[in-house]
Amino acid sequence: MSSARTRAYLILLAVSAIWGFAGPIIKHTLGYLDPITFLTYRFFITSLVLIPIWLFTEPHRHLASLSARDWAIIIFSGLLGSSGNLLPLFYGFSLTTSLDGTIISSTSPIITALACHYFLRERVTRREQLGLIIAFIGSAIVVVQPLFETGQIFTGSMAGNLLVLLGNFTWTGYVILTKKGLRDNLSPLFLTTSMFFLGFLSLLPIFLLRLPTIGYQLSAISYSAHLGVIYMALISGALAYFLYQKGQKSIEASEANMFSYLSPLFAFPLAYFWLRESLTIYMLAGSAVIAVGVYIAGVKR
Repeated sequence: MSSARTRAYLILLAVSAIWGFAGPIIKHTLGYLDPITFLTYRFFITSLVLIPIWLFTEPHRHLASLSARDWAIIIFSGLLGSSGNLLPLFYGFSLTTSLDGTIISSTSPIITALACHYFLRERVTRREQLGLIIAFIGSAIVVVQPLFETGQIFTGSMAGNLLVLLGNFTWTGYVILTKKGLRDNLSPLFLTTSMFFLGFLSLLPIFLLRLPTIGYQLSAISYSAHLGVIYMALISGALAYFLYQKGQKSIEASEANMFSYLSPLFAFPLAYFWLRESLTIYMLAGSAVIAVGVYIAGVKR
């Protein structure tokens, strides 16, 4: 295995840990902030940090030299990866448990691998296809868990699970477009910075319309909620997205996304001991099926 590939694997493993811890932190912070306020606050902090870093570390990159194709990739991937991905994700987490949300969001490689196969011409072997199908069945068990438990199709938790699943599709669009941008030599730092700034701009008008209520809400929340936003802005946001772009630059996008399956391993202890969330039989069964699918798809002969 090449040193570049090994380095990419280690980087993506760190990203899996960061995003695994993010699920319970999101759930805790949403107890104090609604998703619009949370994300606008988060995007603002991340942009405030990343824009100066980008300006000082990549001064040779002139925006005027970018082509129309480059701008299209920057804008559409930025909106998909920020508000397009995180709004349904955060609203989903506000309605379901952090464990359900983390397990479902970690199955995005299923959709991503298929999309990369058709749009980026990345090869998906029959063994990988079988593994992805099995993993999809596991994620479906977790998504419809409320139906098994209550006998009702439309419950708050079911709606939350479906919203998190919707976030997987928008994340796939983000991966496809940024992979194209990386192939066109757009820098990982620039793609990450522009994504958070576009997310901030897209939510700012809604935030301003709700400012009278939000202003009081921000002054009343606890320090732990502010720390949750800071973690999501700087660690799970600026650092993790930059590392993700850097990691996937050396390997196939579908392979990079396989690391997302590891996130629940980091989320389980935090959700169980901190949020006191229980592990249901359906959650454990779905996770076991997902693990089998990942093993079949990810482990080479």
